[in-house]
Amino acid sequence: MDEQVEEILTAFPGLRYDQYFAITSPATPDYNCIAWAFDCDNCWMWPEDDVDGVSVWPYNSAGSTDVHTFVEAFRNIGFHECEHDGHEEGFQKIALYCYPDSLECTHAARQLNNGLWTSKLGCSNDIQHSTPFTIQGRLYGKVACILRRSVS
Repeated sequence: MDEQVEEILTAFPGLRYDQYFAITSPATPDYNCIAWAFDCDNCWMWPEDDVDGVSVWPYNSAGSTDVHTFVEAFRNIGFHECEHDGHEEGFQKIALYCYPDSLECTHAARQLNNGLWTSKLGCSNDIQHSTPFTIQGRLYGKVACILRRSVS
């Protein structure tokens, strides 16, 4: 098995049983999971102060990594909380992750038009996975909420 694939499967054991798991891009530090969820692949988005000179956060809530900060950012582009992660024609969905017993947001995944999900793994690759739950675990914690917006 490819070394890169094995590293991802070790980090996210749920992907071993995901028939739709695939690496969909080369590794790059040019963007992160939050930017990818915003459908952006040319910046690093994070709400903390811009310490590194490359982070972008276009909303007034900068400074907090509380999941509510991320929910508010996605609300600004039309997302609202919803009940489930299933595919709904005419809607795009985002999953936000937190560590257990914490409100610290750790990751975001975006649902694709075909109902599968995509994640940017830090400075590593973009991947495709069947549900937002297959990447839960020690690195990102658990799905904290699902958001959706109309795309019609």
